[in-house]
Amino acid sequence: MNIEKIFNIVGVTGVIASLIFVGLELQQSQRIALAGQQQARTELNSNKLLTELELIGEIGPMAITGGIEWGQMDAQQKIIREQIQRWYWMLNENNFFQNEMGLLSEDIWGQVDGYIKGRYSECHLRHIYDGGGSYQPLVDYVNSLPDPCE
Repeated sequence: MNIEKIFNIVGVTGVIASLIFVGLELQQSQRIALAGQQQARTELNSNKLLTELELIGEIGPMAITGGIEWGQMDAQQKIIREQIQRWYWMLNENNFFQNEMGLLSEDIWGQVDGYIKGRYSECHLRHIYDGGGSYQPLVDYVNSLPDPCE
């Protein structure tokens, strides 16, 4: 009977050690996933910046839309700004989804939330985001925000 108790204790200790090891492995996998998601976001931002630089090179300095009031833009600048707004909404949908999956830290979510609210507050570009075809939980979230355009 004594030997049986020793085997049981050794077995239970082995199971506990295995569970601790699996927990550490899961924690490491989550960190790797978070790092991969951050890398993907960085890559998206880099691609956007490079595309804008290419546009400026092809179209000329008038393609620059940052810092220019909507009413002061020409038709070409407005088209470019609308495309940039579409890109922002696509990125925000992706980030919102990643937050729902628990892949964003609180700090990153705070930034993303600010970006979402900032895009939503651009009333002259509201037609870009009408909620149609968008990720429904993001649509619900945006619709729950106070409307800055009223």
